[in-house]
Amino acid sequence: MFFNDVLRALGRRWPFVVVGFVLTGALGYQAAHVAPTYLASEILVVKYPISEDSPNPLTGLNPSIAVTAAAVATSLQTADYAEEFRRAGVTGKYSFEPRNTGTNQEPRYVISSLAVTNTTDSEQGSLRALDILSQAFVDKLTELQDRWNVRQDLRFIVSTLVPPSTTELSYSSQRALIGSALLGGLATLAVPLWIDEILQRRRRGKAAGEPALEPAQA
Repeated sequence: MFFNDVLRALGRRWPFVVVGFVLTGALGYQAAHVAPTYLASEILVVKYPISEDSPNPLTGLNPSIAVTAAAVATSLQTADYAEEFRRAGVTGKYSFEPRNTGTNQEPRYVISSLAVTNTTDSEQGSLRALDILSQAFVDKLTELQDRWNVRQDLRFIVSTLVPPSTTELSYSSQRALIGSALLGGLATLAVPLWIDEILQRRRRGKAAGEPALEPAQA
């Protein structure tokens, strides 16, 4: 009995069912034809310049350098810089992530390196954006040291610890298609039934509120 009631309700609201199937098909097509997404990344390291006392700068890293690198990275993730990067041609999502040995609530920066990443739908575009982002970090660190009047032979320098590379992010079009079909199918059934129930209640309420007709007087 309940199944027959559902069929009748869907039949009464068949235009909504048709629209639901059309939208579900469009959603499934979009889900199955998503452009590939690429993650470009590079690891930079901030260190002392090479000198006779420090022939291998990587052995002399300390938390103070790491904190400076983290501060520069944080300053580049503001809304003003986001707009500047967009004008320079950076698309998609980007980030400057310092190496953190603590937690998000209590970060402890002890390693003066950071990962620069960019996620977009173009492999070459992500690499170009990575160059812009990495250069912005170098320029910002140089600007700070200019402001502090740091001697040239004592300035922090930036080098590449891990060269730029890209990885295509995994995406299952089959799973996306199945998920779209399930969500769209449920919505296609639920919305017409919900609308039908509302309209039927209004109709019953209107009928119950009509005054009874009095018999005509002879």
